Amino acid sequence: MKGLVLLFVITFLFSCEKENTEKKLTTAKSQKQAVQKFKNFDISPWKKASVDWKQFEGITLSILADAQPAFRALGPFLPYFEQLTGMKVGYQNVEQMRMRKIIKLDLSSGSGIYDVIPVGVIFLGEAYQNKWLENLYPYLNDKVLTDSKWYDFEDISKKSLELCQKNGELLSIPFDFSAPIFFYRKDLFEKYNIPLPDTYQDVVNIKKKLQEELDKDGMKGVYAFATRARPGVGDNTWTVIPAIRAYGGDMLDKDFKPIFDSPSAIKALTIYRDMVTGYGNPPNAQTLHFYEIRKLFREGKLASTILASHFFNEIDSEEKSPIWDKWDATLNPKGDVSRETNPWAWSFAINSSSKNKKAAWLFIQWATSKETARLLKTGGAPARVSVWESDYYKSMNAPGLIGAVKWILKEGTVSSMELGIPEFTRVGEVTSIAFSEIFYGADVKKTLTEASLKVEKIMANGESRKGKK
Repeated sequence: MKGLVLLFVITFLFSCEKENTEKKLTTAKSQKQAVQKFKNFDISPWKKASVDWKQFEGITLSILADAQPAFRALGPFLPYFEQLTGMKVGYQNVEQMRMRKIIKLDLSSGSGIYDVIPVGVIFLGEAYQNKWLENLYPYLNDKVLTDSKWYDFEDISKKSLELCQKNGELLSIPFDFSAPIFFYRKDLFEKYNIPLPDTYQDVVNIKKKLQEELDKDGMKGVYAFATRARPGVGDNTWTVIPAIRAYGGDMLDKDFKPIFDSPSAIKALTIYRDMVTGYGNPPNAQTLHFYEIRKLFREGKLASTILASHFFNEIDSEEKSPIWDKWDATLNPKGDVSRETNPWAWSFAINSSSKNKKAAWLFIQWATSKETARLLKTGGAPARVSVWESDYYKSMNAPGLIGAVKWILKEGTVSSMELGIPEFTRVGEVTSIAFSEIFYGADVKKTLTEASLKVEKIMANGESRKGKK
């Protein structure tokens, strides 16, 4: 009965999702069209692996995916995997917030409705604590399941793999990798002779000058800058925390005690507030979802923004964006102390309640391989260093983007608060609300101090400090 109730709830969530994001879903119709399109496709690159891809022939895998472009790009190529393995794949793209609810329902109930799910680092602590995900090292080291030379696990960025491990266990493999970077309209920056920002304060200064020039030219409805400001776990925290670290602060110390009310953090939030509010920002900038910010930039209504690096695959062709050949990107701004970003990987994991775990690993091995990354071309955002060092992304004529992603793959680090602690959901909610209040005018020091006290109560009774004792 419990499983039936869960299935009903998930079905309801999917029905709502279809109504809201129908165009984003990988439907049965699109899959059929893909089969027709690729009926003569070449699977020889994957057959070079010394793996019996057909060892689970006849099995149907159930795979949940985000609605982000890289996951949507993978959908039409699933016939490659089906032809290679003889398996069938049920693959559903779901809007991120709803997807997270579905994942939590399936994992916590132990129903095993999905064999493969996407996870992010901030959820690893809870998943590890509850043994919801398989440790992938045994699968990776199984010669019957994995050709280690062909798969080349070492090619995957070590920084990205840090987002997939907990206490020596590999809980997922990166598929869609990104981090905050600065996107800009190179045509507008060149036209107005505006230099690229190096610091967060530069962004504040440039925002004013850029908006003045846009207004002089009568470019109504085009704004200088926007980035994440709205509250939400993993929403504004994703771009605010790198700013705090760049000014010498952090969220938690080595003993998991909150320290984000320090003078460094106060300075960072003050500058970030000035960056996301006031002249040069779109109306209601504090409430914009990152999807809305992406839409503004994609439509040519935003001159610059800090967004996830994988956003490039929404603006890489004339069909997708009118400014497809007018943009580039550069590194995230730095503060007084350092340049920071916030690496993130939507990674494929195996549900520990799955009845098809070994077959699920074959899918993950295929989806995260170099050959599949090459197949997706600019539709994907892999964590594989060799792919970014190849010629696959040069067609976009965005050398700044390529340089920024290479830097992230080699240098990007995550704050201790976001590195898979079990308390992140509650702590993230408290801090994101505090940040949002500041962006609406609340006193920076007072707000951060009050939030710090709330986080201290959560951490004092949490699992992270118990592990330190």
